[in-house]
Amino acid sequence: MRVLDLLTKEHALFRRLLDRLEIDLAHDEERARTELDDGLKTLLPALDRHLDIDDLVFKHPPDAPYDDGEPLAEIEEEHRAISSLREEILYALELSSEECPFERLRSLTVLLIDNLEERMKMEEARLWPLYKNALSRSLDRTLSNHLEKRVKVLEKEIERGIAAISMPF
Repeated sequence: MRVLDLLTKEHALFRRLLDRLEIDLAHDEERARTELDDGLKTLLPALDRHLDIDDLVFKHPPDAPYDDGEPLAEIEEEHRAISSLREEILYALELSSEECPFERLRSLTVLLIDNLEERMKMEEARLWPLYKNALSRSLDRTLSNHLEKRVKVLEKEIERGIAAISMPF
């Protein structure tokens, strides 16, 4: 499987999980808090794996002569913002409902969802085209084998998480 196909599959998995979190946000507070807790505990480790995969893929410079490094710099900035938000959510999940009101957890989750959706769109529109030719050669085969294993692990984790949070309450 080609690297860009694997990245497309990975983004589709994340979109499913983000859609599930948005559905969970619509429930009453008690149910939403429980499901968000489970969903975020699936998303956050998966997000770490995704960032590792991105680092493997995008650390290789693209062939595009017009690349000025701006998309990579933008991705790095978004990684920092998402990592900071991730840490804030992890901290919020450790707190009691009195220490972290549900509205705070809800707003952090919405912000994370929005940031991740925007980041995936930017990667797909601006970064992937720069790498398309570079990833179609031998680098693609080497990375594909390595990434395919990582994406399969990620897929199992996300599927397990979605199944857990989709159970009737």
